[in-house]
Amino acid sequence: MDPIALFTASDGRLGRKPFWLALAAVYLASFASHWLLTGSVTARSGVWPFAFVQAGILWAWTVVHIKRLRDAGRPAAGAIGVAILYGLSLGLLLLLVAVFFVAGDPPESPAASAFGFFLLLAILGVLFSPDFGVFTAILKMLVLIACLPVLISILFSVYTGLRRAVP
Repeated sequence: MDPIALFTASDGRLGRKPFWLALAAVYLASFASHWLLTGSVTARSGVWPFAFVQAGILWAWTVVHIKRLRDAGRPAAGAIGVAILYGLSLGLLLLLVAVFFVAGDPPESPAASAFGFFLLLAILGVLFSPDFGVFTAILKMLVLIACLPVLISILFSVYTGLRRAVP
């Protein structure tokens, strides 16, 4: 099988083992693409490199799932629906990132990165602490809603990968 066509062309079928290997490559590429949101990259070129790479990764994710669903005798509509949902969440993420990372700002200092890390730990501490009232409940629900497209795509990948092939 052509490795480029595996991630670009939606025709054909894909068995279980090649699906899991291709899916691992797609998820690793997606995880690695977040490096494009670092201060040094966004200072030079904004969020555009991240947006283009994520669009390619989303296309590869969709193609791999369509091939696997075809192999399992299922329609491709589920994969397309999940891809649209994930694409919308990426668009919202890009809007949020574009507000915080203005192109032309100097790269962050190590002290600012450390502060951001400790701020993230503080937010996670609030999320997993006992309830402090209605505002904490609202914050927890918003975090759940923000993480929902990622959870849906992972669960859909597991569902798709576990389907049996039809002749």
